[in-house]
Amino acid sequence: MKKLFLSLMAVVAVYSWASAQCTLCTPTNCSAQKPTGGLCNSLPDDTAGQPYDAVISFYMPKKLTDPTTLSQCGGCSSVDLRQIDIVGIQGLPPGLTYTASQNGSYNVQNGDSTGCVHFCGTPVAPGIYYITVNLLADVTANGTPIGSVQANDQPQQYRDTLEIFPGVSECPNTFSLGPCITKACDSISVNLSASLTNANCANLISYDWNYGNGTTSKIKNPGVIKYNTPDTFPLSLTTTYYTYRVKSVTVTVTGGYTGDVEELSGLSKPDPYIRINSLAFSNRGSSSDQNSNTYNNLNLVIPDANCASALEIQAWDEDTGPPQGSNPLGSQDDLVNTHNVYPAVPNQVTSNLNNSSISVTFDTVATSSVTEVIDIVVYPHPPVPVLTVAEDTICTGDSTTISITPALTGYLVNWYLNDTIEIVNPNQTLNAKQPGAYKVKITNSETGCTEWSAPVQLSVGQAAPATLNIIFNGTQLFVSPFPSSGFAVEWYYNGNLVTGQSGKFLPNLGEGLYDAYLYNVNYPGCKTAANQYDLQISSVVDIANNPVEGVVVFPNPNSGKFTVQLSTISESNVHMAIQDMLGQVVYNKNIENLLGNYNQDVDLSNLEKGIYILTVEAKGQRFNKRIAVQ
Repeated sequence: MKKLFLSLMAVVAVYSWASAQCTLCTPTNCSAQKPTGGLCNSLPDDTAGQPYDAVISFYMPKKLTDPTTLSQCGGCSSVDLRQIDIVGIQGLPPGLTYTASQNGSYNVQNGDSTGCVHFCGTPVAPGIYYITVNLLADVTANGTPIGSVQANDQPQQYRDTLEIFPGVSECPNTFSLGPCITKACDSISVNLSASLTNANCANLISYDWNYGNGTTSKIKNPGVIKYNTPDTFPLSLTTTYYTYRVKSVTVTVTGGYTGDVEELSGLSKPDPYIRINSLAFSNRGSSSDQNSNTYNNLNLVIPDANCASALEIQAWDEDTGPPQGSNPLGSQDDLVNTHNVYPAVPNQVTSNLNNSSISVTFDTVATSSVTEVIDIVVYPHPPVPVLTVAEDTICTGDSTTISITPALTGYLVNWYLNDTIEIVNPNQTLNAKQPGAYKVKITNSETGCTEWSAPVQLSVGQAAPATLNIIFNGTQLFVSPFPSSGFAVEWYYNGNLVTGQSGKFLPNLGEGLYDAYLYNVNYPGCKTAANQYDLQISSVVDIANNPVEGVVVFPNPNSGKFTVQLSTISESNVHMAIQDMLGQVVYNKNIENLLGNYNQDVDLSNLEKGIYILTVEAKGQRFNKRIAVQ
């Protein structure tokens, strides 16, 4: 009867054990779709790091008459499924748990024909997980050659797989980095600690770290690890869960378990064997007429959830009658004792009771292993950008060029003035006008790594007025307009620098060409040239009787537009005339009854450039002055 209902039990058992952490579920009846029993729906795969919630329902019929089942019971006409109990499960993905309806115990003949399992949690690591389920089944085979035969607590063990796919997060699920930073410039420090533990047996778990830099560790929380070299480091942690495994059992039966009816004489010895229901194990049929038997290489894996619990091992005396045997004249097997032993390594664990004793050797075995790898990436540091400035001192209104030298490829550029003002300019060359300290930040467009340049200082000085004139007032020359302070003048007479003269005024050095350059004393490059002045001393017939004095033309030279300034010391009729070098009069003006100062604007810009003669006459006296139109 051991192999009855293998397919049905496997389908139910794979999904029915629970650790009572999910809410209870209500099963769906799928008897119409699954008349011979089975799952009503399938369990979907999951993704690491994502919340998971699913309910699986299954159907268990009271009576089975399908050919597959009948072929396993030696000519029976039907099989009654009476009871199914889930007694253990192992290999569940860490982070995922579930709860079965009715605590995984189903009295089918009493109406428990449907059941369900609620799966929930968050699986923490990807992988293919091999799930092992242990159960006990009570069945009755009807219509056998010896009538109805019951088989109780028939152990079965089934396996299935559940796949957890990798998640999309860059952060690991099975361990912590501290702050989840996997990529950085120059260096990265991570604070490593494993996230997974064995909640059932804290000592049955191992951690194998590989930092990806040639260093490994086996402690749970290695702490701070620093990566200083630009490279990609595959950081990995393999977390392995272990449980206890039954390697060998020696069972000894005493107390008169001999001479049963089917044995030939009272001198026969008992036939001891063991059953471990929670592990779905029975080795009935392995002993013959021995007081003691040792069973090696059992390799029975204890479920993870039971690793800290007592393991129940039954000592039996094998006979030939039903329900265990098939001899209708024989007696049934005898349950000698039930021993409870706690798994331990490396020493043997023993239990001695009145009629039997056992000695058990345990070892540990890995039940599941989770390896997670993430890349720690350290990017190289960008080069320090070097700034060059065409001119570090300019005048108001001017500009200069600041450039990254040499130019860099693959970098974003941000310019800053005095550390706080960001200048919107994505280029590696900046046209600068304002005074202050200029810096640039470059950012690698692929890695995001940044670097700053050293600052370059730009000074801006006040510029001289754009248009300047030299004016002669009869005794000295001067520059006009002239700023209130901070400026000086370079004077030139007939092309030669006049030493010792840097102020606004220059004494009359005689007839000739005068040049002046007005400059900022703190920023000598901020310089403006005045219009050249050609000084000609006027001729007067009779100076003593001349009523006109102080005849000034400015600017001179000029572009054809100029002002004639004069004054009279007595009331006079004044005549002004301007002639070209051919003697033709190009300008004529009469001023009657003039006394005092007089200004007259003249426009000869429509005439040809050249030398013109101004003549001023009053009371028979004449005053001549040369005008240069350029």
